[in-house]
Amino acid sequence: MSDGLPKPPPPPKFRTGFGYDVHPFAEGRKCILGGVEIPSPKGLLGHSDADVLLHALADALLGAAGLPDIGHFFPNTEERWRGVDSRVLLREVVARLAHRGLFVGNVDLVIVAERPKIAPHLAKIKENLSADLRLGSERIGLKATTNEKLGFVGREEGIAAMATVLIYEA
Repeated sequence: MSDGLPKPPPPPKFRTGFGYDVHPFAEGRKCILGGVEIPSPKGLLGHSDADVLLHALADALLGAAGLPDIGHFFPNTEERWRGVDSRVLLREVVARLAHRGLFVGNVDLVIVAERPKIAPHLAKIKENLSADLRLGSERIGLKATTNEKLGFVGREEGIAAMATVLIYEA
């Protein structure tokens, strides 16, 4: 049946994705962000190393590719993922995309935390991201901010992270 509309052009070679993650603080855990251990009296609770930044980024990449979230590929019901370095998960996501002919164009990331202070660690986090994404650092936006004492982040109960990505077909 024809609706009288012209046939759409081929889809663009670019795709965008958005990711969000949050983890609560817990005693006896390390605080890992972007693969960097951040000195903190409490760490983040999760099945893996609970790297909230890399989880948000992985979800954004998977979403841009039209794939399920990281919980689908790395479920917390599988013991082999307990305590795993989230950089391993991110590299696996990047490989899954590459096998589909999809590559990272750029990323823009925000970490939201009252404590610990993130700014002193941003350069090392960005270095890790550049290596794991196989992407020049000039294509990585990375910021840290507070929640101005509002909500669970403001009460220092946890950390949130957001990621926006652009991927492209080769």
